[in-house]
Amino acid sequence: METSDLEVWMVSREMEEIAGVGGVKDVTRQLLAAIVRRGLRASLVMPRYGMVDSASLIDTGIELTFPTDYTDSRHTTHARVYRTELVGAPIYLIDAPCYAEKEGIYTYTANEARRIGRPEVTGCGYYDFFEMNIVLQKATLELIQTLGAHPDVIHCQDAHAALVPAMMRLVPRYTEYFADVGAGITIHNAGPGYHQEVYDTALAQTMTELPEEVIRQGIHREGVYPFLVGGIYADFVNTVSENYAREVMEASPDDEQTMGIGAAFRARGIHLVGVTNGIDPSEYDPTRPQEMGLAAGYDPLKGDMAGKAVCRRVLIVEINSGKSDSLHIDGYLDDAPGRPLVTMVSRLTAQKGVDRFIGAVRLLLEGSPNQPPDPDVLFLVLGAGDPAYQEALAQLANAPHLRGRIAVIIGHGPAVARRVYAAGDFFVNPAAFEPCGLTDYMAQLMGTVPVVHLVGGLVKVQDGITGYGYYPHTSEALAATLRRAITVMRERPDQHLRIIQQAIRTIYERYTWDKVLENGYMPLYKQAARRKMSKASLRESY
Repeated sequence: METSDLEVWMVSREMEEIAGVGGVKDVTRQLLAAIVRRGLRASLVMPRYGMVDSASLIDTGIELTFPTDYTDSRHTTHARVYRTELVGAPIYLIDAPCYAEKEGIYTYTANEARRIGRPEVTGCGYYDFFEMNIVLQKATLELIQTLGAHPDVIHCQDAHAALVPAMMRLVPRYTEYFADVGAGITIHNAGPGYHQEVYDTALAQTMTELPEEVIRQGIHREGVYPFLVGGIYADFVNTVSENYAREVMEASPDDEQTMGIGAAFRARGIHLVGVTNGIDPSEYDPTRPQEMGLAAGYDPLKGDMAGKAVCRRVLIVEINSGKSDSLHIDGYLDDAPGRPLVTMVSRLTAQKGVDRFIGAVRLLLEGSPNQPPDPDVLFLVLGAGDPAYQEALAQLANAPHLRGRIAVIIGHGPAVARRVYAAGDFFVNPAAFEPCGLTDYMAQLMGTVPVVHLVGGLVKVQDGITGYGYYPHTSEALAATLRRAITVMRERPDQHLRIIQQAIRTIYERYTWDKVLENGYMPLYKQAARRKMSKASLRESY
């Protein structure tokens, strides 16, 4: 089989431009686009949520019917299939009752919570999350058979799709058709809340139609974990950076950042590999200011940074007006030439290290017994999340003795995020754990130097070469590294520019999606496709 003959089907709960809330949507779209550019055939299956715009969807006329039994009653799911096309690939959307009224992807929106009379569930996972996952996975297998498609590999994105390898091998109506089809699972995050485990083992067995002994193989911490059930039958299981794969696999059974999943993998002989996520540089190209929504263009690779200074001035005027894309702003920035601007764009959660960031801000703005305050550094934060962190940042921004030194924009949006990346001198990612990290790429492409906690995928930032890294995970270490980076900018501006330029060159050399596909996923796809090649060779021998 020639590589160009490979056919890849992808299964995901989200995709950028259709419906999505997390990094999975970006990976789904951009990896799919790279697959198409590579000359491979590719398709995607995802849900048709209630809030998906139907204007561009075509009703295929295909109706799927399959069992999704509960423990106490028979249940049949009737689904209709819609189709659209993005990035040169067909996208199949499954219209089923469990998706029809969903306004979110994974969690209740405030409007949904009000509608059912339970405002307290806003932001909580859907009660029928397991059914939503199973419907997507069974519908994918049913659809492939209905279309008569013969993929070489089915690529399952995260735990929501991770049972496909087991179901296609063990559910009787699928086994013969998919006997020579490979399957792989990508784990986007092994942290708490991302495993999609179910604690009703009888329901897991009944709804999936998997044998009891298979369900038992997937029990971990009293729940049935899709990563374990599917991982045993997958041709590959990967996560989104090499270092994060090592961290997961080497973690102890009682590790709470990964829920001990690595120890469970080891016990079952599941091998986890790392493929670092990529990025599409064209989406963060400051030489195209109109497309990026920037006040001026600039070209860091050519050393042309004049437009970046314009972007900074315009954004600070915007912030000091108190309005930014209708988002709430606390504080303002008293800017002046040469004042270092440190930025952060993040969800405001403990996992993202916001408490360490707040501590570092205080150390730089207020000083410590061993270090005086920095008289010039400014801070700008864009994000939303834990109300306690939002309040703590607002208090900093509004503290009388810190007025003009820190501003906080509560909320998020890609347009304002690009303006922040363009304006900053430094970008901080102090995450406690980070499977890959994409914001460091975004900052680097916009000519902003990342300062990161050297954990998970953030180790791709090379200290003093493409940015700055620190360890351990403390406010003191972050503050010291910021001081070091700021000193280089002030005293050795040529070195500061070299770091900016090397970071961009490294992305083009290693981390575009075309490079990641060729060097990371293609070997895995070829490995999975050996099932079909082996079967073809067996037929030829007869």
